[in-house]
Amino acid sequence: MVAHILKTAGRLDILVLNAGLQFMAPFDQFPDAEWDRLNALMLDGPFHALKAAWPALTKTPGGRVVVTASVASYGGARQKVAYCAAKHGVLGLVRTAALEGGAHGLTVNAVAPGWMDTALMRGQLEAQAKNRGMSIDEVMAAFRASQPGNRFVDVREVAATIGFLASPCASGINGECITIDLGASASG
Repeated sequence: MVAHILKTAGRLDILVLNAGLQFMAPFDQFPDAEWDRLNALMLDGPFHALKAAWPALTKTPGGRVVVTASVASYGGARQKVAYCAAKHGVLGLVRTAALEGGAHGLTVNAVAPGWMDTALMRGQLEAQAKNRGMSIDEVMAAFRASQPGNRFVDVREVAATIGFLASPCASGINGECITIDLGASASG
Protein backbone atom coordinates (compact mmCIF):
# COMPACT_ATOMS: atom_id res chain seq x y z
CA MET A 1 0.00 0.00 0.00
CA VAL A 2 2.68 2.49 1.02
CA ALA A 3 4.94 1.57 -1.88
CA HIS A 4 2.04 2.02 -4.31
CA ILE A 5 1.21 5.50 -2.97
CA LEU A 6 4.86 6.57 -3.06
CA LYS A 7 5.21 5.27 -6.61
CA THR A 8 2.05 6.97 -7.89
CA ALA A 9 1.96 10.17 -5.82
CA GLY A 10 5.60 10.56 -4.85
CA ARG A 11 4.80 11.32 -1.22
CA LEU A 12 2.55 10.35 1.66
CA ASP A 13 1.03 13.06 3.82
CA ILE A 14 -2.07 11.51 5.39
CA LEU A 15 -2.75 7.99 6.59
CA VAL A 16 -6.24 7.04 7.80
CA LEU A 17 -6.49 3.59 9.35
CA ASN A 18 -10.13 2.57 9.64
CA ALA A 19 -10.83 -1.04 10.55
CA GLY A 20 -13.55 -2.73 12.53
CA LEU A 21 -14.64 -6.30 12.98
CA GLN A 22 -16.90 -7.90 15.54
CA PHE A 23 -17.38 -11.30 17.10
CA MET A 24 -19.28 -11.88 20.31
CA ALA A 25 -18.95 -14.73 22.79
CA PRO A 26 -18.63 -15.10 26.57
CA PHE A 27 -15.10 -14.54 27.85
CA ASP A 28 -14.50 -18.17 28.79
CA GLN A 29 -15.85 -19.40 25.45
CA PHE A 30 -14.24 -16.81 23.19
CA PRO A 31 -12.50 -18.75 20.39
CA ASP A 32 -8.74 -18.20 20.13
CA ALA A 33 -9.05 -17.94 16.34
CA GLU A 34 -11.53 -15.05 16.68
CA TRP A 35 -9.27 -13.32 19.21
CA ASP A 36 -6.39 -13.58 16.72
CA ARG A 37 -8.53 -12.47 13.76
CA LEU A 38 -9.94 -9.37 15.45
CA ASN A 39 -6.60 -8.29 16.90
CA ALA A 40 -4.82 -8.89 13.59
CA LEU A 41 -7.20 -6.55 11.79
CA MET A 42 -7.79 -3.84 14.38
CA LEU A 43 -4.43 -3.64 16.18
CA ASP A 44 -1.73 -5.45 14.23
CA GLY A 45 -2.93 -3.95 10.94
CA PRO A 46 -2.64 -0.31 12.07
CA PHE A 47 0.75 -1.03 13.68
CA HIS A 48 2.21 -2.55 10.52
CA ALA A 49 0.67 0.08 8.22
CA LEU A 50 1.98 2.93 10.36
CA LYS A 51 5.39 1.31 10.66
CA ALA A 52 5.61 0.93 6.88
CA ALA A 53 4.46 4.52 6.32
CA TRP A 54 6.63 6.04 9.06
CA PRO A 55 9.64 7.02 6.88
CA ALA A 56 7.41 8.79 4.34
CA LEU A 57 5.21 10.46 6.97
CA THR A 58 8.15 11.80 8.96
CA LYS A 59 10.14 12.95 5.92
CA THR A 60 8.61 16.42 5.91
CA PRO A 61 6.70 18.18 8.70
CA GLY A 62 2.92 18.12 8.52
CA GLY A 63 2.17 14.41 8.24
CA ARG A 64 -1.12 13.26 9.69
CA VAL A 65 -2.35 9.88 10.91
CA VAL A 66 -5.88 9.17 12.11
CA VAL A 67 -6.85 5.76 13.45
CA THR A 68 -10.38 4.60 14.21
CA ALA A 69 -10.77 3.61 17.84
CA SER A 70 -14.19 3.23 19.49
CA VAL A 71 -16.06 4.25 22.60
CA ALA A 72 -15.17 0.67 23.57
CA SER A 73 -11.56 1.90 23.80
CA TYR A 74 -12.43 3.34 27.22
CA GLY A 75 -14.20 0.42 28.85
CA GLY A 76 -15.40 -3.10 28.51
CA ALA A 77 -18.47 -4.63 26.93
CA ARG A 78 -19.97 -8.02 27.63
CA GLN A 79 -18.94 -10.69 25.11
CA LYS A 80 -16.63 -8.29 23.23
CA VAL A 81 -13.27 -9.08 24.80
CA ALA A 82 -11.26 -9.04 21.56
CA TYR A 83 -12.94 -5.92 20.18
CA CYS A 84 -12.44 -3.98 23.41
CA ALA A 85 -8.86 -5.18 23.87
CA ALA A 86 -7.91 -4.28 20.30
CA LYS A 87 -9.51 -0.84 20.51
CA HIS A 88 -7.79 -0.20 23.87
CA GLY A 89 -4.54 -1.13 22.13
CA VAL A 90 -5.25 1.36 19.34
CA LEU A 91 -5.10 4.16 21.91
CA GLY A 92 -1.71 2.97 23.15
CA LEU A 93 -0.45 2.76 19.59
CA VAL A 94 -1.72 6.26 18.77
CA ARG A 95 -0.28 7.86 21.89
CA THR A 96 3.13 6.23 21.51
CA ALA A 97 3.35 7.12 17.81
CA ALA A 98 2.30 10.70 18.66
CA LEU A 99 5.15 11.04 21.14
CA GLU A 100 7.72 9.65 18.73
CA GLY A 101 6.35 11.40 15.63
CA GLY A 102 5.93 14.81 17.20
CA ALA A 103 9.60 15.67 16.77
CA HIS A 104 9.10 15.20 13.02
CA GLY A 105 5.97 17.37 12.84
CA LEU A 106 3.76 14.28 12.56
CA THR A 107 0.46 14.15 14.40
CA VAL A 108 -1.19 10.85 15.27
CA ASN A 109 -4.73 10.89 16.61
CA ALA A 110 -7.79 8.68 16.88
CA VAL A 111 -11.54 9.02 16.63
CA ALA A 112 -13.84 7.02 18.87
CA PRO A 113 -17.31 6.72 17.37
CA GLY A 114 -20.27 5.60 19.38
CA TRP A 115 -23.24 3.67 18.00
CA MET A 116 -23.59 4.13 14.24
CA ASP A 117 -26.08 2.35 12.00
CA THR A 118 -23.46 0.48 9.97
CA ALA A 119 -22.86 -3.06 8.80
CA LEU A 120 -20.61 -3.62 11.84
CA MET A 121 -23.42 -2.73 14.22
CA ARG A 122 -26.04 -4.65 12.28
CA GLY A 123 -23.77 -7.70 12.22
CA GLN A 124 -23.99 -8.02 15.99
CA LEU A 125 -27.73 -7.43 16.39
CA GLU A 126 -28.62 -11.12 16.53
CA ALA A 127 -26.08 -11.79 19.29
CA GLN A 128 -27.13 -8.65 21.14
CA ALA A 129 -30.80 -9.67 20.93
CA LYS A 130 -29.98 -13.13 22.31
CA ASN A 131 -27.86 -11.65 25.14
CA ARG A 132 -30.55 -9.18 26.13
CA GLY A 133 -33.60 -11.41 25.60
CA MET A 134 -35.00 -8.90 23.13
CA SER A 135 -35.99 -8.78 19.50
CA ILE A 136 -33.62 -7.19 16.99
CA ASP A 137 -36.01 -4.24 16.63
CA GLU A 138 -36.02 -3.80 20.42
CA VAL A 139 -32.20 -3.86 20.47
CA MET A 140 -32.04 -1.21 17.74
CA ALA A 141 -34.51 0.92 19.70
CA ALA A 142 -32.48 0.44 22.90
CA PHE A 143 -29.23 1.41 21.14
CA ARG A 144 -30.90 4.52 19.72
CA ALA A 145 -32.51 5.42 23.05
CA SER A 146 -29.13 5.18 24.82
CA GLN A 147 -27.90 8.08 22.70
CA PRO A 148 -28.65 11.72 23.52
CA GLY A 149 -31.03 12.95 20.84
CA ASN A 150 -32.37 9.42 20.36
CA ARG A 151 -30.34 8.91 17.18
CA PHE A 152 -27.21 7.19 15.96
CA VAL A 153 -23.95 8.95 15.13
CA ASP A 154 -23.96 9.73 11.41
CA VAL A 155 -20.95 8.38 9.51
CA ARG A 156 -20.54 11.85 7.96
CA GLU A 157 -19.92 13.26 11.45
CA VAL A 158 -17.05 10.82 11.88
CA ALA A 159 -15.72 11.54 8.38
CA ALA A 160 -15.75 15.29 9.05
CA THR A 161 -13.81 14.81 12.28
CA ILE A 162 -11.24 12.66 10.48
CA GLY A 163 -11.00 15.34 7.79
CA PHE A 164 -10.36 17.99 10.42
CA LEU A 165 -7.69 15.92 12.18
CA ALA A 166 -5.98 15.36 8.83
CA SER A 167 -5.97 19.09 8.03
CA PRO A 168 -3.39 21.77 8.85
CA CYS A 169 -5.96 23.28 11.26
CA ALA A 170 -5.34 20.36 13.64
CA SER A 171 -1.55 20.71 13.77
CA GLY A 172 -1.67 21.32 17.52
CA ILE A 173 -3.69 18.17 18.26
CA ASN A 174 -1.48 15.15 18.80
CA GLY A 175 -1.96 11.91 20.73
CA GLU A 176 -5.65 12.55 21.29
CA CYS A 177 -8.76 10.49 20.81
CA ILE A 178 -11.83 12.47 19.83
CA THR A 179 -15.02 10.80 21.01
CA ILE A 180 -17.98 11.14 18.65
CA ASP A 181 -20.90 9.69 20.58
CA LEU A 182 -23.51 12.48 20.74
CA GLY A 183 -22.54 12.99 24.38
CA ALA A 184 -23.39 9.47 25.55
CA SER A 185 -20.10 9.18 27.44
CA ALA A 186 -20.60 12.54 29.18
CA SER A 187 -22.44 10.83 32.02
CA GLY A 188 -19.30 9.01 33.08
